[in-house]
Amino acid sequence: MTIEIRAARPEEMLDYRRLTAYVFSSPDEPSPDDEFAGTLRPEWTTCAFVDGRLAATMGAYPFRVRLNGRRASVAGITAVGTYPEYRRQGLLRRIKQQGFAEQRERGQYVAMLWASMGAIYQRFGYGLASTLAGYEFDPRQTAFFHDEVPKGSVRITPMDEARPVMQDIYRTFAEPRNLLIERVEVGWDAMLRPPPKGGRYHVGVYRVDAEPRGYMVYRTKEGEAMGEPNPQDTMWIRDLAYLDLDAYRGLWAHVRAHDLIGRVFWHNAPTDDPAPDLLLEPRALRRRTGDAMWMRLTDVEQALPLRPYSGEGALTLRIRDDLCDWNDATYRLETSGEEAIVTPTSEAPDLSMSVNTLAPLFSGLRTATHLANAGLIEARDASALGTADRLFATRYAPWCPDGF
Repeated sequence: MTIEIRAARPEEMLDYRRLTAYVFSSPDEPSPDDEFAGTLRPEWTTCAFVDGRLAATMGAYPFRVRLNGRRASVAGITAVGTYPEYRRQGLLRRIKQQGFAEQRERGQYVAMLWASMGAIYQRFGYGLASTLAGYEFDPRQTAFFHDEVPKGSVRITPMDEARPVMQDIYRTFAEPRNLLIERVEVGWDAMLRPPPKGGRYHVGVYRVDAEPRGYMVYRTKEGEAMGEPNPQDTMWIRDLAYLDLDAYRGLWAHVRAHDLIGRVFWHNAPTDDPAPDLLLEPRALRRRTGDAMWMRLTDVEQALPLRPYSGEGALTLRIRDDLCDWNDATYRLETSGEEAIVTPTSEAPDLSMSVNTLAPLFSGLRTATHLANAGLIEARDASALGTADRLFATRYAPWCPDGF
């Protein structure tokens, strides 16, 4: 048996998409000219070929995201799959090792993905880096405690007119945040593509004195039950961004103005969304929280300085990594807050952890104290945990609403 680990060639991309369509149980047969054909380039892939046949795949989009407000290049891992007859043979481990090394050479020191199963990716050094909140509510029950009248109003805007306005708002909205992807044109195309089950998206743009301050992308669906005493139509919020709380209130007022909507779904809200703190009855949201983005630091020494920290300080970190041996070391992190220097050291560590555990600490999802209480960090003493809690704190909770 001959195994070759390499990027797919252009003529092999249809086979690549056939493999991932099988793995993820897609009902459609990929074709050379479908709308996804040009999204993932061959040079962004790492694949395993067994005796010349494509057996396992991994793709990596070259994304830019905001890490606690600073732009950073990351690898957006996607389309990972293996045909059943080739599983449990170490192919994915070999793909990951080579792929991470190649990403590191390209200056992508962090990888992130949506995990079909967290159990698969924790074996390769990923840790949970963000969560999502999901709401399902009757809009008539979502009055704000301080029901201030918004200064502006929402106007439903045609998609071609709204798109450049949304892009400007989103750019400003995303700048200080944490894990949001900087959307390029193809990203906007994917986000605004008509819903897979039919229908279309609407855009409501909130303006104050003609100045755009927020927007919401959503679809509605007619209810199937007729003659019921309560509204039966539904609304699904796809995307929402705002520049201040007045705009946020204005967008919620727009939702509540739909008299025939009996149920609103927003399944990719940030966990620090202000609604639970503003509503008269927060339970009306029927809020649920689930895992979202998983992260892997492919080069710890280069990744740690990518984000700003929340003050001045220093820590010595022992990182264990049995897949990327270049990471398995002790590092001294020294930061002024805005800038950081990371160097390998032989000093005794303040904190010891696996590369998996470093992900939620680095992203700001979990504090060092929380991770130590869970048995995932070994600390020199309580003061070291306190220092880490302070330095790794982020202004916004990590949040990535975009699928890829």
